[in-house]
Amino acid sequence: MQDIFLSVRGRVLLNVEALNMTESIGNYVKHRKVPVLVPEKDGFITYYVPAVSGESIAHGFQKVLAEEAIKDSIPVCNLCKNGIFLKSTNKKVVKEAFEGEPEKGQLEEFVVSKCLVEDIGGFLYAEAENIKRTSNFFVGYMIPVKEALGNVVVESQLHSRYALGTPFVKEQGQMIYYVELSSAVYTFGFDLDTSYIGKLTFQYNSAGKEVLEEKERVRRIRTTLEALKLFLLEQMFGAKKTRFLPVGEWESLAIGVSDKVWTVTSPFSKNYIEKSEKKREKVNYNTKLYIYKADVGSFEETVVDAIKESVRRVSES
Repeated sequence: MQDIFLSVRGRVLLNVEALNMTESIGNYVKHRKVPVLVPEKDGFITYYVPAVSGESIAHGFQKVLAEEAIKDSIPVCNLCKNGIFLKSTNKKVVKEAFEGEPEKGQLEEFVVSKCLVEDIGGFLYAEAENIKRTSNFFVGYMIPVKEALGNVVVESQLHSRYALGTPFVKEQGQMIYYVELSSAVYTFGFDLDTSYIGKLTFQYNSAGKEVLEEKERVRRIRTTLEALKLFLLEQMFGAKKTRFLPVGEWESLAIGVSDKVWTVTSPFSKNYIEKSEKKREKVNYNTKLYIYKADVGSFEETVVDAIKESVRRVSES
C-alpha cells in the first residue's frame, strides 16, 4: 500500500453561529474569543475575535470517525463509540473502555489494535509510565479571515424559557438568558498523515512497527477518509447546533493529496489558493490539488474527487 498526506484548507461563511461557547456568567453565555495579531503600516494591531477551537473540531471529526468505524465493523472502544473521548488516560479508563487488559509493555499495541479512534486521534496514558501516541490528524482554531477582522462583531441575543401564566412558573417567573452570537468568514484547516495509522509510534526502537496487517491498515484508512468526506460535506463541527444552527456555506476550499508531507497554505490570506499553486510548482511530491471557489465548480465534487484520489493511492499495492 501507499501512504499519503492529505491537506485541507478553506474559508467558510457562518452567519448567526454559536459553535464554540465558553463560560457562563450568571445568565450570560460567552462565545470563545482569541487574540489575532496582524501587521499595520507602522507596526501591528491586535483584534479579539470569535473563534472555534481545534479541540471542538477534533471532537466533531472523531465522533463521525467512530460512527463510520462501527458501520464498517472496525473496532472502537466502549467510550469512543459513545462519543466520550477520554482516550486511554489511566488504568481505570483503559479497564472501562476495553474488554481485557494489555500485557506489560504493550499498551500502545493493545489500544491501537482495539480502537480506530485512538489509533487515528492518539492518546496520553498518564500513569507512572507515561505513554503518548501523537494524533495522525491535525486541526487548528477557526478564526475570521484577515480582511474581515475589522468587521467581525459578537452580539448577545436575549432569550427566555418557560411560559408565563402557567402553574409551573408561578413563583419563579420567566427565565431570561443571553447567548453571544457571531457572523464571520472563518478559516478552516485539517491535515491527515496516514504513515503511522496501524503502527507503533512511542518507543524509538519499535516506531513504525505494524500492529495490523496491510489489508486491515488499508481498510482503516479508507474508513478515515470516508469519515473526513462526511465531516466536510455536512459541516459536522462545532456545538450548540440544536437551537443555533448556523446559516452558512463554503466560500473556497483547497485539498492537496501528496505522497509526502505537503500542506496547503493558510486561508487567512485571500490569495491562499494561488500561493498553494505556486508552492506546488516549486515543491511537489506527486501532489494533486483539488480546488473549489464560490460559484465556480461544485464543492461536493471537489471533496469527493479528492477523497477518491486518496483512496486510490492508498489501495495501490
